[in-house]
Amino acid sequence: MKPVAVYRVRGDRVVHPDGSSSAVMVSSAIDLSSLDTARRAAASAAFLRMCHSLESPLQIVVRVRRVEDEPAGEDSLRAAHPGLDAAMRRHWATRLRARAVFTRTILLATRAPTATALDEAAEHVHGWLRAMGISAHRLEGAALHKALTAGLPLAHGTALTEHPHHVRAGACVLRSLALRRFPGHAVRPGWLAPLVTVPVACDIALHLSPAALDAALNTLTRRLRDFSAHRLLEAERGAIGDVHVDIGLDSALALRARLAGSLGRPLHCSLTVAVRAATLGALRRDSDTAARAFSSALAALPLCVDALSATKLVESGAAATCVPWLHATCQDRDGYRIGAAVHSGLPVRIAPFDTAWHANANIAVFATSGHGKSFALGCLVLEAATRGIDAVIIDPEGEYRRVVSALGGTYLALEPGGSASINVFDVPGQTDSAADEAVAGVVSLVSVLCGDRLDDLERAITDAAAREALRDAGAQRRVAVLGDCIPYLERHAVRVATIVRRYCAGALGVLFNRPTTLRIGGGVCAISMRGMPDEHVAAATLVVGRWLWQLVRRDRRRRHIVFDEVGALCSHPAMRALLVQLARRCRKYSASLVVATQNAQDLLASGEGTVIATNCATVLLGGHRPAETALMERAFGLTEAQRRLLETATRGEFLLIAGDRRLPIRVDVPAEYRAILSAAEPPPTP
Repeated sequence: MKPVAVYRVRGDRVVHPDGSSSAVMVSSAIDLSSLDTARRAAASAAFLRMCHSLESPLQIVVRVRRVEDEPAGEDSLRAAHPGLDAAMRRHWATRLRARAVFTRTILLATRAPTATALDEAAEHVHGWLRAMGISAHRLEGAALHKALTAGLPLAHGTALTEHPHHVRAGACVLRSLALRRFPGHAVRPGWLAPLVTVPVACDIALHLSPAALDAALNTLTRRLRDFSAHRLLEAERGAIGDVHVDIGLDSALALRARLAGSLGRPLHCSLTVAVRAATLGALRRDSDTAARAFSSALAALPLCVDALSATKLVESGAAATCVPWLHATCQDRDGYRIGAAVHSGLPVRIAPFDTAWHANANIAVFATSGHGKSFALGCLVLEAATRGIDAVIIDPEGEYRRVVSALGGTYLALEPGGSASINVFDVPGQTDSAADEAVAGVVSLVSVLCGDRLDDLERAITDAAAREALRDAGAQRRVAVLGDCIPYLERHAVRVATIVRRYCAGALGVLFNRPTTLRIGGGVCAISMRGMPDEHVAAATLVVGRWLWQLVRRDRRRRHIVFDEVGALCSHPAMRALLVQLARRCRKYSASLVVATQNAQDLLASGEGTVIATNCATVLLGGHRPAETALMERAFGLTEAQRRLLETATRGEFLLIAGDRRLPIRVDVPAEYRAILSAAEPPPTP
């Protein structure tokens, strides 16, 4: 029996038995290897500079734990649709019981002799994390105590039972694995990925501690002397040289040269892995899985204490390749539950309105026909409704009627001769700015009606016609309509007047030449364009889009404005300009623009379309052809592996891009959701 050393938590510090103290931070989990080249290089350079400037010991712990169920209290919101929420919870409880799924938490600990020095060291580490683009916060109180104990019974007076090959702490057994030597060849940041993603419950700890230059050079001199003596002895005996001695000699010479030339800083580095399990059988199995890792019992507690002391002398450049941020997750609190990570199986939760993670709430969904685009979009709408967030869907194919019906929303059909109409002049307010906005809307609409072929003179004439229509209608104390522009157009632009007149009479006149009849309240609403002839879809969508923009500014609530099949609409300059405005300014009014298309080339082929796509903080990229993935590679900075993923993705698989978090996911929802979305249902996840 061996007593556990007593560590006391005082606020945001852990006090050691010798009087020194440690600070512990928890960082976000991102995969640096999945970032675009420039972003990855910047993060790696920042970590390298941190290693160069390290003044206090630093410990980085990757805590791997199995997820048995969704954590209690994960959601703080009351579900607006309890039935759907309960179905989703049952679904994930079943999934997590059926498959071993592991979550990874990255902790950083630094140690100093005084509280002042500790605060400076912690701020130094925090500053470099910010430079890497990684968010982190310092733990204190109960959270610090929980991180310290790692779920082990380490209260005062608790003892550990030592056995030849493991240690028992209460009901938990632990075994240590230690890395004997670092790779004998050049490696790049990311070489630890197989260890960091190991599917066993363990604590992976990287210890970095600054070493004095003179002591490091003396150590290297002794090491070189030993290697040289060994080589001479082999030569005298005529024995075949030991390759490990040759590698060690070359490495020591290279390290001494770099340190002597001030090209790096000497550091003591160790890598340990503490495997934990409930039984000895499980411990043996998991230890075999993590056999290449290093660790000792309890060596990976975030105390900045290397209990094994199996350190190696390295220079800071080599230590910087041990970057552990190689596993991305997306588990936002109160987020939309849309699926699971392909490799880890972890549930994926996206909270687009959470400004801590996302620059804006805009979402883009790209996938070719048959790859689950509409299904993924429907899942987002269902989960948003469950979280009490409204949505207005521009539905060109009439695919969302069942979704709206299941959520008790409003489904409106916009078609020539129907009961619904939208007036392009309908802009709230009697100010000059409202009039200018109405006139701009008329010019954009007429341009689309004329096939985007208005010249500058005709645009000026249309502008004047709209202003005259406003004056005449104001004198009559009514709202102007499109037909009020015709008298002026007939006098000055006969071609334009002839085209506009077509939309002011008959079935089209009911749609475009009447006061607005559409009314949208709370909840989910879809505006169907299925009955609209193809040649009129762009014009109708433009008027609806401008009207929704007015709604967003007038009624500031969290709301998704969804444009499905937006790629075809972007062939019209006026529509592109409207979508760019929505993409850039929705955030100011607590709204979210959601765009989806099966033809990414239509959107990404133009500068404005690229702005719309890349301005979305959350992007779901599904299966595409190689020609389109080339456009996506440039627009989103995809890696070669990510591009291949899109070219081979099956139905329902997407690459999720949420800021710096990038991971392949599979849309996975319960049967109740699939029944609602059956028109676009992907195959169930095995």
